[in-house]
Amino acid sequence: MKLLLLYRRRWWLLYLPIVLALALLLAAVTRLWDPLPPRRIVIGTGPAQSSYLQLARTYAARLEHLGLQVDIVTHPRPQDPMQRMVGGDPAIDVAFAQGLYVEQGPGVQALAVVGHEIVWVFARRGVQSLADLRGRSIATSVPDSSNRLAAELLLAHARIPLTEVTLSEQVGEDAIAALAEGDVDAVVHVATGESQTANALARMDQVHILGVDRAGALGARSPHLRALVMPQGSIELRSNLPPADLPTMVTQTHLLVRPGLHPATQRALLDVAGELHVMSGFLEGQGLYPTILGSDYPVSPIALRHAQSLRPWMETLLPYGTAQWVQLVLFAVLPIGLLGALLLLRAPRYIEWRVDAALQHFYGDLKFLEQDLAGITATDPAALRAVLSRLDALERQVADMELPDRYADRWYTLREHLQHARDRLMALRTA
Repeated sequence: MKLLLLYRRRWWLLYLPIVLALALLLAAVTRLWDPLPPRRIVIGTGPAQSSYLQLARTYAARLEHLGLQVDIVTHPRPQDPMQRMVGGDPAIDVAFAQGLYVEQGPGVQALAVVGHEIVWVFARRGVQSLADLRGRSIATSVPDSSNRLAAELLLAHARIPLTEVTLSEQVGEDAIAALAEGDVDAVVHVATGESQTANALARMDQVHILGVDRAGALGARSPHLRALVMPQGSIELRSNLPPADLPTMVTQTHLLVRPGLHPATQRALLDVAGELHVMSGFLEGQGLYPTILGSDYPVSPIALRHAQSLRPWMETLLPYGTAQWVQLVLFAVLPIGLLGALLLLRAPRYIEWRVDAALQHFYGDLKFLEQDLAGITATDPAALRAVLSRLDALERQVADMELPDRYADRWYTLREHLQHARDRLMALRTA
């Protein structure tokens, strides 16, 4: 391309491509390398009466203070959100799940263990131990539910085949009514100490809480259950509930996320978990939760770094939303802007380089011509004519070359050097 045309169209041929390339680079960086966290996340929970729904609402209220909008999606069963995440459904970002479901969900990651839920076993007065459940009717909710899974583990621990018991699907108020009316002999209910169903059953006449014999052995064989002692009077001190220390089992409650969730969002969830679960709950020591120790699910790498107090330093100085924008500007926009400014400032140097290259080409030809001229004598007219022909051609090329006005002085300087060579040649020819 001619230098004059390149100079006249430098805004379209140089500056505009640089600006477009920087814009594409910035878009790629903000979307792929260091994207901003989403403004909205979805928490999946169980049905309306599920304790996880109330927990999700508490999380949503805290997250909205940080600038994150939360949509809560309920499901017929508490394990449904976790199973959707395992199936690769990106519509669910966060869920709560018990350790009993871990074999059904290896594809999700745990941010933290946020508490535990007790495997409550309530029975009528005629049932004094798990072994007495042989031939009895037990309310355990629907198949694949945590109540059913826990009941099957307890029956296997007591060496009672499932064919020797009757498992019914009552749960919640239906289970309370069935136990009160004698339609079932026992209820297995996995829930926290604040569960309305568990509190109602614990205070029911002719009903008592069963302990789990050899609970430590069951916890050793089943990695998703933990042995725990329920102290005497821990439910209600005045009524002395339970009337004695009871060995029981608990399963851990996990805060789960899909692996692709933005790291900043995961850290925000961990901050909220630290605020909500640090206080002791029923049979929970203060400061025990949240934790990543003993998690039944694979732990997120973000949670591992968070446990080591490793997080972007900007998030320790600024609020959540502001920190993300400042990080983006500091580590992406600012470097790209500096690179763009450098390229735009250096773009005119490209034109100068093209002009230098063109002029150096002519100066090189002129140098060879002068070397040949130095070896010619006046007695060799044929050599003089050849050099003169080369000089004429070189002058025509220089005369046809179009340069921007700002380089006119260099063009005239080249013409002067060519004229000097012609003067020498003509002097030699005259001699």
